[in-house]
Amino acid sequence: MRTHKYFAIALTALALAASPAMAGEGNKHKGKGHKGDHHAKVEHHDNGLHKGWYKQAWKRGDRIPVAYLEPVYYVEDYRVYRLAPPPTGYRWVRPMDDRYLLVELASGLVAEALGY
Repeated sequence: MRTHKYFAIALTALALAASPAMAGEGNKHKGKGHKGDHHAKVEHHDNGLHKGWYKQAWKRGDRIPVAYLEPVYYVEDYRVYRLAPPPTGYRWVRPMDDRYLLVELASGLVAEALGY
């Protein structure tokens, strides 16, 4: 019985010691320009164009996320931006530069979208 216990401990120790040594072997020759790598993935830089990322184009009737109903996005000095005073229950929200939304606070519905 003791022999089986020592044998199991020895096998476990051997397995644990060998696993880190084998971990880095798979990506050995995946660098650019390797002669045997004919199917290399060519990656292009987007030069700051942020391909795959777009600005949300809000329109009347859309429902904005609750995060935009936080006071940090409110336009308190709407006259400075030449915006009409918001009706009761509405707020001007500025989700990004030079774009303004008149939003009903209770529902998050966009009543007016400027700059889109």
